[in-house]
Amino acid sequence: MKRTQLAAAVLLATGSVSAVAATYSVTPLPLEDKSRNYFATSIDNAGKMLATVESEYNPPVDVEQLEDDTTFFDLYGGSLENEDDARQGVFTDADYTFIVSYLISNQSASVGQKLTSYRTYMTDTNDFDLVPGLDEVTDKFDDYTQSVEAIGQDSLNGNFIVGDSTGLVILDEYEDEDGDTINYTYPETTQQAFVQSSNNTSILTPVDDTLGGFASARAINSNLQVAGFSTVSFLDTVDDAIEICEDDELRGDIPEGRCYYNIYAGDFNVPRISSYFVTNSTSFMSSFILASEVNATIWQIDVNGDIISTDTFPLLFDPDEDSTTHYFTYAYDINNQGIAVGEGLTGDTVTITRPNSSGLTESERVATVFRDGETVELLPREENLLSQAIAINDNNWVTGAVLRASSDIARARLFAYNLDTTEQVYPDGFFTTSAVIANAINNNNIIVGKADIEATSDTLRETHAFMYDIETEEFTDLNDLISCDSDYELVEALDINDDDEIIANARIKKASTYITGVEIINSEGETVEVDSIVAVKLTPSTGTIEDCDVEEEDEPYERSGASSSQLGLLLLAGMAFIRRRWFK
Repeated sequence: MKRTQLAAAVLLATGSVSAVAATYSVTPLPLEDKSRNYFATSIDNAGKMLATVESEYNPPVDVEQLEDDTTFFDLYGGSLENEDDARQGVFTDADYTFIVSYLISNQSASVGQKLTSYRTYMTDTNDFDLVPGLDEVTDKFDDYTQSVEAIGQDSLNGNFIVGDSTGLVILDEYEDEDGDTINYTYPETTQQAFVQSSNNTSILTPVDDTLGGFASARAINSNLQVAGFSTVSFLDTVDDAIEICEDDELRGDIPEGRCYYNIYAGDFNVPRISSYFVTNSTSFMSSFILASEVNATIWQIDVNGDIISTDTFPLLFDPDEDSTTHYFTYAYDINNQGIAVGEGLTGDTVTITRPNSSGLTESERVATVFRDGETVELLPREENLLSQAIAINDNNWVTGAVLRASSDIARARLFAYNLDTTEQVYPDGFFTTSAVIANAINNNNIIVGKADIEATSDTLRETHAFMYDIETEEFTDLNDLISCDSDYELVEALDINDDDEIIANARIKKASTYITGVEIINSEGETVEVDSIVAVKLTPSTGTIEDCDVEEEDEPYERSGASSSQLGLLLLAGMAFIRRRWFK
């Protein structure tokens, strides 16, 4: 949204932004030829950035598997522009797009090629390199399989990258009892934490690695400590299921590996406290994870990425001995003093009324600090419905969000807490009931994230990227610090380094494309413009805030509820990669 001259004058008059402030230039990351939508993740002090592309252009298609191991051509062959050519691996733009969409939606099928929706790249503003995770180059494609969803979460000077990766999809040829050969395809492991250094990728092993276990790596500090979380134990039901898989008579007429996959299959997704969450629900976690305890974990690695030691941090309470409920502590960030922050379940529940919903019972989650082998609750529980710590800097400032009710409706609110002085602040966003989500804090005590910009009754409100300076107490819309004629609307800031460089998600109008990257032309011979989200780098420069005098009709985006909902869905779809990374 562009500023009017009056709005800029109000900003200056109220002192909400300094009259002479750091303005920012906007540079899109060089991933335009990779995908129409690509999302910001992190930026380190060397200026290296991680971004995740969605529905990458021109993925490899195994026509042999498509024809022999699926019913695609039987069901949809007649809908293709040229079925005969498609069977030979020669696709029109529309047919290629249709086939790739089918393969991406084929993840849970027993057979057929698997394609991921998301891959991560390390980039500056000029070049980029793939972060493959556990993917491998195969002879069939002479390239990576693109079957692996690898999400880079954080980096250290471009030399070390940590993140999460699903297992490589393997083809398991199995002869069934009727003598027929079935080509089962499935990931050979569940989600693993990884570290990439010198183009070598190593798994950060979970404490309990039954069937590979489960782990997530979220942040790395300059001492090569990696913070995240991992499985530390499983219920006996998992061992019982494994025994069935190992028994030829009990597991049924499927290969042993596929039987194991049936145990560990499923997604992992814990939302921000701004969204509903209840533990022991398969809507958020797989049955495999629900049968485990997960603890905040710090892996100490060496310069080769090998593990030197592993420390875990316990729950905030002692569950009953016979409890089968899933509990966790998660670490999301770590500073150079080795102090990690995150969240943990309390074992209790709380009733919360969210926008456009009645009161629902949820799992109680609280912000936590992990240090000296202990898990410590950070904020007074009685003041908040929920709390969640997301980031910590080397000055021991912790930031995140608390959930508090205003007029009985609960929305997220920003907090900053200093571990040394116990000082805490809860600044408002762009208005009193604006929901605010923090994503990162740098050593200049500047927090970045996203906040609601309109006081509507919509469940999904439109957001803008913000920066909040703890020292000056200024809460600033980053859109007010970029050029008036910018084509980009900054909707969320994901990270900030110590040079105050920011990586953000921006909305922009772009032509809709096929999976080949070719623009779609409608029946009138015109391209179709659609909202897209792209990652951009914001580079600071000293200057005065630009007064923008824009006519109403020049406003590039509608402000209707429908528009907000469409943007929200677009962001949710993109940021769902998170197991997906919605936080640092």
